[in-house]
Amino acid sequence: MITAVDNVVAIHGAPRSGTSWLGQLFNSSPHVAYRYQPFFSYAFRGRVDAHSDAAFLHAFFSDLLATEDAFVLQVGDARLAAATPHFVKNDISHLVYKEVRFHHLLPHLLDTLPRLKVIGIVRDPRAVLASWSRAPREFDPTWSLTEQWRDAPLKNAGLEENWYGYTRWKQLAQSFLSLESRHPHRFRLVRYEELVQRPAHALRTLFDFCGLEMTPQSRQFLADSTTLGDGDAYSVFRAHGDLRAIPIDPGIEACIAAELRGTPLQRFLCSRELA
Repeated sequence: MITAVDNVVAIHGAPRSGTSWLGQLFNSSPHVAYRYQPFFSYAFRGRVDAHSDAAFLHAFFSDLLATEDAFVLQVGDARLAAATPHFVKNDISHLVYKEVRFHHLLPHLLDTLPRLKVIGIVRDPRAVLASWSRAPREFDPTWSLTEQWRDAPLKNAGLEENWYGYTRWKQLAQSFLSLESRHPHRFRLVRYEELVQRPAHALRTLFDFCGLEMTPQSRQFLADSTTLGDGDAYSVFRAHGDLRAIPIDPGIEACIAAELRGTPLQRFLCSRELA
């Protein structure tokens, strides 16, 4: 068993950006101990802040590695998806967690833990909004996307930890670009669309970045998760072939495209949508 901080990999992204799928792709490695949204969990919420020192963070990740919390492990009644993959584990060398909240902690984590590696995943914001509006645990059916898409006031509730809506998507994408520039050897940015279009290449590149090998178990899960679908909004078996199968209001789409065109964030829009 590892001592947690030896090889910690953080996967961060806005809600509905593909973090669960990417997290399970890493979980498919027999050498990975995978943890789900620890900063959001009741077991670990509030333990880490922007003043936590290296010794405290080492202890935090050691506790995270050893946890039996059902939510963090996504087992039993605490799991969100109806069906979750099971992977054989041996010779654990890496602790990997995924998080869609608490992104404001990333600069401090990178500055304090020199061996931490971070993967930031970014998805076309229009697809993020479409997916969010159809996620039953995250978007109340009484809400109007027309009113919520930009700042998500009802979901974010003014909390720094929450990253829903277009404005927060922009802030996160800009933060990722900054972290990529500041920590080129420890922060890797990946587009969800790239992961969909060239999954084997993208995953191999990310595994290489983290010092993991591709195994038959990972190749099999990659094949299954890109070809099978079970209709569950929280499943990783979703046949990730259609990048934007669910449209949103054309006016919202046009507004986002117009705002991002000609900016550094244009790279995150599906190119076919820019014509």
